[in-house]
Amino acid sequence: MTQDYDLLVIGGGSAAFAAAIRATALGARAAIVERATVGGTCVNVGCIPSKHLLSAAHDYSRAGHHPFVGIETSQGGIDFASLIDGKAKLVSEMRTDKYVAGPVSTGSTCCPAMPGSPAPTPSSSTGGG
Repeated sequence: MTQDYDLLVIGGGSAAFAAAIRATALGARAAIVERATVGGTCVNVGCIPSKHLLSAAHDYSRAGHHPFVGIETSQGGIDFASLIDGKAKLVSEMRTDKYVAGPVSTGSTCCPAMPGSPAPTPSSSTGGG
């Protein structure tokens, strides 16, 4: 089955999705091809997961060292596996909410660029014929 698109965006990060969303807003049919996981570096391994872990470390540190006299707090143990699971859940939710569910509703098609992968199935929300 052949698909006709006005724009093919290579890469699945924020800039790719912005381009596809803008193209569909202007009436074009857009497709995004990503060789790995949608969301790009920032969502998957960069900004989001690192800031999540940094925030947790900051809160842990504040629990043991805060500037307020008269308030007792303590630092408990660290369940590193749960911390990593929470980070993975956040990344997965952001990837789904911001990159998979959102763009499809605006009329873009996203497909993996893996050898032997099937052609994308256009959703009913994609523009054009």
